[in-house]
Amino acid sequence: MMRLLCATDLSSRSDRAVRRAAVLARDAEAELVLLSVVDDDQPEKLVAKERLEVSSLLAEQVRRMPEMQGLHPRLRVEIGDAFDAIIRIADEEAVDLIVMGEHRKRLLLDMFVGTTVERVIRRGRWPVLMVNRPAERPQLRVLAAIDMSEHSAQALRAAVRLGFTARGDPTVFHAFEQPSRGSMMLSDLSADAIAEQTAATAAQTQEELGRYLAGLDLSLTPAILLEEGAPMEALRRVVERVSPDLVVIGTRGQGTLRRLLLGSVAEEALRTLDCDVLAVPPEVV
Repeated sequence: MMRLLCATDLSSRSDRAVRRAAVLARDAEAELVLLSVVDDDQPEKLVAKERLEVSSLLAEQVRRMPEMQGLHPRLRVEIGDAFDAIIRIADEEAVDLIVMGEHRKRLLLDMFVGTTVERVIRRGRWPVLMVNRPAERPQLRVLAAIDMSEHSAQALRAAVRLGFTARGDPTVFHAFEQPSRGSMMLSDLSADAIAEQTAATAAQTQEELGRYLAGLDLSLTPAILLEEGAPMEALRRVVERVSPDLVVIGTRGQGTLRRLLLGSVAEEALRTLDCDVLAVPPEVV
């Protein structure tokens, strides 16, 4: 049985994540673990008092939330740093997916270590769903941003395995750049000639993408959407035009680098897109 971990700080940002996690757990008939973490950087008596209060609030949230009706989530209130606790509990519970809300950004600190969501993705080995939108809207329009790498293949496989592609018609997005576009614009080539060469590059890219998808054997035939331009700029334009409910993206980095790098596109997607984002780290070998 699939198991989901939803981390919440009981804020309005986390409320969306809890509701989405409940919907996912119900749809997949999965186990749900709700985790809240109490900061231990305070006197012991205050820590104990706050832990009791958080436990009570978490239980009350479950009782009152319509999406939780019929579910029996296990509640865990841990003490310590939120990031460390999420990683530890995800490992203890052997979860398949971590669900989190958009956490409060802390300016200078985030410039060096990133948000809690980013840190969990960097250091963890689990797909992470960052929830930005209300759970009342189904995640029917799924856009998988791929670059035809093994990281993208892993992200697509995770989206299928976790059931995200079963709720609607998934679309695969790929950004391509037209070679020598700058020099073509400076030459005497007409706009029609440039457009013709760009169309030829797009057609060749689509053939390559078709072969790549066929090799993954995903048991689905997604629509293909190509956009010319740098990856993040092209992704942002497509998201504005298509308005997906969920963007699926693989992260980069292996070994020790994985502790430092998300990949510029994945990191910017997490920080700037207003739809939900499923970020899938490299598989642990």
